[in-house]
Amino acid sequence: MNNILHAKQGWVRALILFFVGISLGGLIASPIDTLIEMGYLGGTHTANDSLLDICLFFLTNKIGALAFLWYLRKKVDGLSIYSLGFEWKGFGINALIGVGVAVGIIGVGTILLTTGGNLSFKGMNFDPLNFSVSTLFFILVAFVEEIIVRGYVLSNLMESMNRWLALFISAVIFSIMHSGNPDTTLMALLNIFVAGILLGVNYIYTKNLWFAIFFHFAWNFFQGTIIGYHVSGLSIDTGLFEIYINGPDEITGGLFGFEGSAFALILQVIAIVALAMYYENRYGKRIVNAKKVELVPQTPKKAEPRDYNDPITSEE
Repeated sequence: MNNILHAKQGWVRALILFFVGISLGGLIASPIDTLIEMGYLGGTHTANDSLLDICLFFLTNKIGALAFLWYLRKKVDGLSIYSLGFEWKGFGINALIGVGVAVGIIGVGTILLTTGGNLSFKGMNFDPLNFSVSTLFFILVAFVEEIIVRGYVLSNLMESMNRWLALFISAVIFSIMHSGNPDTTLMALLNIFVAGILLGVNYIYTKNLWFAIFFHFAWNFFQGTIIGYHVSGLSIDTGLFEIYINGPDEITGGLFGFEGSAFALILQVIAIVALAMYYENRYGKRIVNAKKVELVPQTPKKAEPRDYNDPITSEE
């Protein structure tokens, strides 16, 4: 199998990971979810137990996909997990940009909701254990989801198609992954799709994950752990602030959280345009080619015997 054929199969490997990963996740997580519901794991319905249950379910749901991803990357792609985009040198600034953009969107959106009378702060409630567990959980979510969607799916799609089309498809997959979350609406799914574009716009230029990982973490952390919104429909009751939301779900996001609101949609689109212009100006129209894998070593050609009666050219 040559490099060209391997590159053309990128979209196949991406979809195989997605569908097999979902199947493995369901097989592993379903028994765990049943035990949680029956009260054998957690089940006291306190905030701490609820959050721990969510962490446990997330881990068991994704562990099969991660194991299969490792197999594909090592045995099929012939590359390391590190090659998915974990190079830090020269890319640290992207991590800071990711945090800044996430905090900016959440902050501006929160101000708009507050000034419009759709959000009010009722007090503060700091629980060190909740704060710590939710922080670790959102770090875990950021790494796992970005390794799967941007690191493997998007990078392999880019090997066999236009990078913007690859980004579009990866965003659709990212949206589908969240379609089963509690209190999901059409606006919420649209926002998740747009978030998939935003998370990947850096990757299609740099093939590096740090922007997406830091953005993803900061987005969830400031929504849930700091302000107290629901996060993708998950009510983890760990917010530093106690908030009250009032108004149409299309404006506030409702029980899905801020990322289900119209403000999130508008602000994300603005961020995508700004980032795309920035990276296009920085990197030009150069398309970052995915690393090709030579699965079958090629036998080097033997050097042709030289006729020493030929005149020696300047290149020699």
